[in-house]
Amino acid sequence: MAILHQYPPNIFRRHPSRRLPHYAALAALFGASLAFAFQAMKSRYEELAIGLTFGSILCLLAILLLAWQESRFMLIITRHSLIIDEGFPFGPRCTIERIYVRRHRCLPGIVSWLTDSGTLEIEFGDETIVLTGLTPFRALRDALEVS
Repeated sequence: MAILHQYPPNIFRRHPSRRLPHYAALAALFGASLAFAFQAMKSRYEELAIGLTFGSILCLLAILLLAWQESRFMLIITRHSLIIDEGFPFGPRCTIERIYVRRHRCLPGIVSWLTDSGTLEIEFGDETIVLTGLTPFRALRDALEVS
């Protein structure tokens, strides 16, 4: 017979728009280097065109790696602990017991209110952890207030 837990763990992720400026900058760099590579190919500078093409491929790989890293992040709130999992292979995983948390603050902003994301600040011991772009933020605030 399965045991149903009274308080199932709540899982929160980061909003995809949190890194939008980084994605836009890398995409602009990707497009510019690819455009310069095509222009260099027309001007018969093949070595420069090859270098710029490899640079654009590196920008595209950086965008994909950044998006993959953001999608793997999880904040898990259980009845007794907070688990922060960065998600990268061999990435840091921090477990904070609830009794050691001195204070937590939820900091919403105007734009983040529209996207239902926000910043969580956790103080325990001498450390302060700031987690930005967490979503769904209203559910996160309710989960922290209830527990």
